[in-house]
Amino acid sequence: MLRGASLSRRLLIGAGVFIAAALVIAAVVIGFVLHRFVQGQIDQRLDTQVVFLGSMLRAAPDGTLSLAGNADGPPFDRPGRGWYWQVTGPRNVLRSRSLNGADLVPPDISKRLPPPPPPADPRHSDERPPPGDRPVPADGPGPDSRALHFRIQQVNAAGVSATIVASAPRMAVMGPLREAMTTLAISLAMLGLALVLAIVFQVRLGLRPLERLRRAVADVRAGRSDRVASEQPLEIQPLVSELNALLAQNAENLDRARRHVANLAHGLKTPLATLSIALSERGRDSNGELHPLVALMERRIRHHLGRARAAALSGPVRTRTLIAPRLDDLGDVLGKVHAERHIALSIDVPRDLAVACEAQDFDEMAGNLMENAFTWARLRVAVHARIHSDDHGARVVLAIEDDGAGLRPDQMAQVLRPGERLDEAAPGFGFGLSITRELAELYGGAVELAASPSGGLRVLLTLPLASRDLT
Repeated sequence: MLRGASLSRRLLIGAGVFIAAALVIAAVVIGFVLHRFVQGQIDQRLDTQVVFLGSMLRAAPDGTLSLAGNADGPPFDRPGRGWYWQVTGPRNVLRSRSLNGADLVPPDISKRLPPPPPPADPRHSDERPPPGDRPVPADGPGPDSRALHFRIQQVNAAGVSATIVASAPRMAVMGPLREAMTTLAISLAMLGLALVLAIVFQVRLGLRPLERLRRAVADVRAGRSDRVASEQPLEIQPLVSELNALLAQNAENLDRARRHVANLAHGLKTPLATLSIALSERGRDSNGELHPLVALMERRIRHHLGRARAAALSGPVRTRTLIAPRLDDLGDVLGKVHAERHIALSIDVPRDLAVACEAQDFDEMAGNLMENAFTWARLRVAVHARIHSDDHGARVVLAIEDDGAGLRPDQMAQVLRPGERLDEAAPGFGFGLSITRELAELYGGAVELAASPSGGLRVLLTLPLASRDLT
């Protein structure tokens, strides 16, 4: 039942079970104590009546028993109530007024009754006769079939053995006990409810730091924070310290990888550029075979540098880049570069829209696509974005359109291949779209080409969405 259950459910179920068990045990113990208390009060009253009858009991020489006074005080003077007494001797029976002449027949407990004490020696009148044992309890029906509780004792009056019985209605015990237990049950139920509510409050209050920790980790994952706040309860402080140490170690590894990437790029960029310039001179590459190899080396280096950069990030989910400001900056730069052509740029992107991608990688991808759009556009370049959800999660689809000549379907597949160019007179080496596609695929995205409604080319760049609240 608890497998896979939440911590709050486990705590509430455990506390509920223990509270219920404690309340049941308390009810049983208190009920037992109350029963003994009420029963003790009734037994004490009946024992007092038995002692009183024994003190007034007299025996004639022929064994006839009599009382030296009236023993029918309340409540033994009310008929039919169950409060009775009876003295049974060898020759006669004495009864309370409440019996109305009926016989009080208690259960047979002769084996449990101790023998009567011996009569007092008249030569030692100052000595009291040794007392007998206390009256013996019993339960059984009365003359009117009412359940009675008896107290029975054998006494010795002037050498005559007699049995004194006093009774009380069983309801005299059970009635007060039932009322007390009803009140007790209501009180325990209210106490149990109060304890459950207190436990619910305590569990919610106690688990609130874990919820704050979850949100803090989500903020780190979403890129809104670089570490978890250290102000935490003492019990989870070691966990927070380990998390922050892990984040610091990952950040250090990331910086180290970026430095290596930068050093490698710097070390290879200058030799490749020098080689490319040297091969461009007349006579250096007469058959034109070496220049494509240099371009291929540049593409391979950029490809593997991009993979190393993405791998160092341990996946794109921890990065968050707002794309609207980056597109604005790219648009400003490209607008100045192509100022003489008066290209109109329109950007329709929500200001809070972010992608799970490194800023420099997004700049490189969007920069390549926007530069191509400015290069081939006649009058207008349009950039807009939307959010698309599928089985792989939420994604941002960035569309960059121009009103240029466009491409045929067979040409769209061709320009995505590395080094392929449709216009050899245009500047560049033909690697922009292929590099953009490879970078997008490293982040789990894609690049697609389609015809623009204005007649030019529409490029769709798909990247994972960086949510505000990652759960």
